[in-house]
Amino acid sequence: MSGNTIKDVARAAKVSVGTASMALNGKPGVNEETRERVLQIARQLNYKPNPYARFLTSKKTNIIGLIVTDITNPFFGNLINYIQQDLGEHGYDIMLGISRGSITEEKRIVQKFIDMHVDGVIAVPSHNPVSDTLHYQELQKLKLPVCFITSYYPGIEVPCVMTDLSDGSYQLTKYLLKNGHRNIAYLVGNLSVPVSNLRVEGYISAYREEALPCQPDWIVTTKVTLQGGYSATEQLLEKFQPDAIITANDFMAMGVLKSLKEHQIQVPKEISVAGYDDLIYSSMLETPLTTVRQPLEQICQRTVSLFLNQLTSLETVTEKILLKPTLVIRTSSCPH
Repeated sequence: MSGNTIKDVARAAKVSVGTASMALNGKPGVNEETRERVLQIARQLNYKPNPYARFLTSKKTNIIGLIVTDITNPFFGNLINYIQQDLGEHGYDIMLGISRGSITEEKRIVQKFIDMHVDGVIAVPSHNPVSDTLHYQELQKLKLPVCFITSYYPGIEVPCVMTDLSDGSYQLTKYLLKNGHRNIAYLVGNLSVPVSNLRVEGYISAYREEALPCQPDWIVTTKVTLQGGYSATEQLLEKFQPDAIITANDFMAMGVLKSLKEHQIQVPKEISVAGYDDLIYSSMLETPLTTVRQPLEQICQRTVSLFLNQLTSLETVTEKILLKPTLVIRTSSCPH
């Protein structure tokens, strides 16, 4: 890492430190010949600006804190990639925090972000019950922009961009019911959080619309992981064999497929399986997965746009944007 400072760049370019700073940051008031000379010397000296030194003068670091719950799920790997790309186009970098769904860890990450003087926070809320959200209230007191993505915490008035989870589950359940399935098990996370409640809401709505009975014990709560899908299926099969299983995400559905294969239950001949998210791997499985596609790239673009508007606007924004999901039918499901 280069030890050269902006003073070294200014000295070599024969300009003041202020002029060098304006040239390096693209500010007006510097003629093009001087700007090019400063930039060329900065490259030759391998000068890297110190974001914390910049903070002392501008009160900005151009670093945004990003919190996700689980990087083992490829969905969040893609989310990180899109957010980093979109923020990068506007001159911002990200500082990543992985909460693993723990509110204690999330609080620690938020405090670290505050200590590191981030310009704001974009967060994927936990899929687990949350006792309090004082850490987000602290961000609001500090007037740091906050934006939720893919879900939200009730009671925290900040912008949020997500898929219409209820509609996606409705579409999927309706498709299975129309194709003769009746006993459809739904594997979801904790029902006290919005991301699970909304999914179940759509599932129940489809049953009601078809005037068909839906048993409470068909809704199984578990961890929203591959292992969670696997373990829930093992428990489910001890009680009864549904004619379809749908899950809160594709990662869980992969666990379902693993369990059914071990029990020598044929998919979709005996049990149809469907997920949610449409991960890149979902179409490449041994049995390609029926799922619901979240428009993740658009979700990330809208989130960054809302977030940047907060940075430049004095108005308080609490908009909740729901983007429409798309049903994707593959060979893991068939008429029953």
